[in-house]
This record gives sequence, C-alpha cells and structure tokens, in this order.
Amino acid sequence: MNRIYSHCGISKQAHHQSMQRQRACQQQERVVVGLMLQLREIHPGMGLRTMYEHHRPESVGRDAFISIGLKYGFRTKVFRNKTRTTFSSPYSRYRNLLTDKTLDGTDQLWTSDITYFDLNGQFFYIVLILDVYSRRIIGHSVADNMRAANNIRALKMAFHTRKTTDFHHGLIHHSDRGGQYVSDDYVGLLEGANVRISMCDQVYENAHIERVNGTIKNQYLVHRYITTFGQHLKELDRTISTYNTLRPHSALGNLTPCAFEQHIKELEASKRPRLTI
Repeated sequence: MNRIYSHCGISKQAHHQSMQRQRACQQQERVVVGLMLQLREIHPGMGLRTMYEHHRPESVGRDAFISIGLKYGFRTKVFRNKTRTTFSSPYSRYRNLLTDKTLDGTDQLWTSDITYFDLNGQFFYIVLILDVYSRRIIGHSVADNMRAANNIRALKMAFHTRKTTDFHHGLIHHSDRGGQYVSDDYVGLLEGANVRISMCDQVYENAHIERVNGTIKNQYLVHRYITTFGQHLKELDRTISTYNTLRPHSALGNLTPCAFEQHIKELEASKRPRLTI
C-alpha cells in the first residue's frame, strides 16, 4: 500500500481523509434523499427548489441539494393543460379593477378559476377560490360539468370559511369572463355580499389562481391513485388541506397560508407586508 501511495503521489493520511470525506458525502446524500422522500410523500409533485426552501438543511446548499435530487430521479414532470375550461362571454359588463392594486390584508382580493381533471377519460371540473394576499384556498368544488352551480358551491364555501356574507369593506372578486361568473345566480351572491366584481380581458391577468390550479392538479392530484368520483372528492379535500396547512410559500416568509393568516393577525396594519398587483 505504501508503494501504491508513493506511486500516486499521496500520503496514507491524505488517502484516509479522502475516504472519510467520501463516506461523509454518501451519508449526507442518504439523509437528503430520505428528506426528499418524506416531502414527496406529502407533496408528490413538489419541485426541488421548493423542497430546499421548505427545510433549508444546514449540511447542504441549494445547488448541491438540487444536484442530489436530480441524481436520484426527483425531477418533476411537467403536465400540459390541453382542455379548454373558459368560454368567455363577449357581453361582460365588468372591468378589471386590479390595476396598480396594493393589498395589506386578507379578504381584499379573491380570485377564482376552473381547471379540469381527467379521470379514466371522463373530465371533472374543479373550481378554486383563492385569497390572493395569503394564498389560502378558501373555497372549492368539483363536478362532471361546467355549469354555474359548481362555482356557486365554491363561493358559498368561501363565505363559510370567512364566516360572513357581508364584505362591505370592499372585497374584490376577480375572475376571467367565463359564462359561469356572469350568471345571474353567481353575480347575485356577490352583489348580495357587497363584493365588487372584477374580470380580466387576458389570461395572464388571472395569474395567481392559474398558478395554484397547476399546483393542485399537477403536483398533487395526478400523483394520487384515483379511480372514482368519490375518491376524487376525498383527495381534493385532502390536497387543499395539505396546501393550506403544510405547504410553505417563499412569498409568505416560508409560512403556510394558514400560518401566515394567523401571523398577520398579530401585526399592526402598518407592519404587514404589502402585495402589489
């Protein structure tokens, strides 16, 4: 062995130290991979960068964390939405109220949208309502059709979540110009609750809820074993609970939406973070 060390130009001590570093790196990889497996059990489609921000392990930096994840096959799959869920009304009388809008609390801006879920070749349509300031999903519903009744159920859940149907302080409800959002029953609920109605002209003007739609469907639901509508309902409820209570957001100081809402209750209005739309 001494002749081999001499031939390679290294000392026995250097070789021993190199082996120790290699074993330490292997142990570090095992710990990191174990952490990734635990996170993917709860958040099956969570990306590597988000996983790192979630835990920020002291023993490894972000780039090394991502490299280990890629090495062990934790790359996320990108799903493309090929089904149209918005059939805009050309007669919408509501304009976009969000130009240069600044938020400093919950129940100032809700936004809603529809996405689809393919269950054995049959489409089911998911409606989500998001409080943009806290990123909390406060209302949801799913149906095998795109009638306004599905959206109304989600809206009533949002009212129930907030324990009120009177938002006289100026809550804005923002959506695309889909026919469900201009139905008489839906508009009547909003107006009866003193909610101002805002609608976008372009898809990118509803980006907050579009992003959440993708997260719920592509990072959670598509990874679940769902074969029946009943399972779909159960998994949607579980996924949204996970999203609201267990998934941290960098924009919220790495708090979950529910934790962030609790946090801002303890702050004076002047000390709350501002969100500009």
